[in-house]
Amino acid sequence: MPDTNDKISYRIDEAVRASGLGRSFLYERIAEGALRSVKVGGRRLIMRRDLLEFIDGGNSVRLPAPPAPAIVPTTKPDPNGLPQWTQLELPLKKRR
Repeated sequence: MPDTNDKISYRIDEAVRASGLGRSFLYERIAEGALRSVKVGGRRLIMRRDLLEFIDGGNSVRLPAPPAPAIVPTTKPDPNGLPQWTQLELPLKKRR
């Protein structure tokens, strides 16, 4: 039997042994979308990187939160000589 540390994907029973998590627990997380899996032929596979990311809580790939939108003065003051303020808009981050 090959060492599960050398594999790039696991069958459910291999993912159970590699992670120490229960079979039902893994199927529930797959069903709710918390754990990604692929179906190849009739076999459900969990990619090693997806299992590691799930166990790690996604901490290894999370990017820091974007900074709060800055409020900066526009180039022209208003008629009273006071700076006009506007809020910068940040682009939306695409969801995975």
